[in-house]
Amino acid sequence: MRRFVYLIFASLFIACQSSDSVDTNKELTGTWKLISYCKSTGTSACTQTTVPSDKGVFISFSKKNEFNEYYQNTRPIDYSFLGCGGGSYAVEGSQVRIRAVCMSSSNGQLIDLTSLSPTRLVLNPSGRGEYLFEKQ
Repeated sequence: MRRFVYLIFASLFIACQSSDSVDTNKELTGTWKLISYCKSTGTSACTQTTVPSDKGVFISFSKKNEFNEYYQNTRPIDYSFLGCGGGSYAVEGSQVRIRAVCMSSSNGQLIDLTSLSPTRLVLNPSGRGEYLFEKQ
């Protein structure tokens, strides 16, 4: 009987964890426009930078776990998030693992998902500063 009760609790625990990841994945799906970010100054500090309204840095997350980064009227050297183009992603708890073609590791980069709402996304890729996105 104890094993049966343990099995039920373990199943419920796993089911609850899975739904959180599914909900996060569902909210994350779509196209996001970079509004502002903390641009590294080469030290532990950074400069808050706002992307001008006539320029665009966009990231998208698909239902098929595909990631893409693209630009409108700008280049990655001027304004960017990762500057890597396309690849894949996976939600891992409160983080997102992005694997893109320009990354040197096949493990990709694990990025803190600081905040997620239906209209705003805040990511912190390096621990130095946050990137604020708005849903398109």
